Amino acid sequence: MCGGGPKGPSEEDKKKSEQRHQENLALQKEQMEEQKRQFEISRADNQARYQEQKATAKAAPPPPPEKTAGVAAPALDSGRFAKGGGKKQFTNTPTSTPTKSSSHDAKSLYIPT
Repeated sequence: MCGGGPKGPSEEDKKKSEQRHQENLALQKEQMEEQKRQFEISRADNQARYQEQKATAKAAPPPPPEKTAGVAAPALDSGRFAKGGGKKQFTNTPTSTPTKSSSHDAKSLYIPT
């Protein structure tokens, strides 16, 4: 009547499956060890950087400038910015009058019919 159907995985399949499982566990363990190693390197680097920044923050400020230093010169000290130079030389003077076109002179361009 009924043949019983499939019996399930054989012993050989179970052994192969267990072997793959063990290989995967070993690979995961290796990956976790590598991540831990990289984390430790990163942590040590961050700690060193933190100590550097802490030392810089606690360092004494630089000495004040000497009394004989005088006043700092302007950063842009060229003839272009001297009196009469720069943007002013390219702008219209208030005494010049703009030219008028002929349409401005006309009272009205509308011619009634």
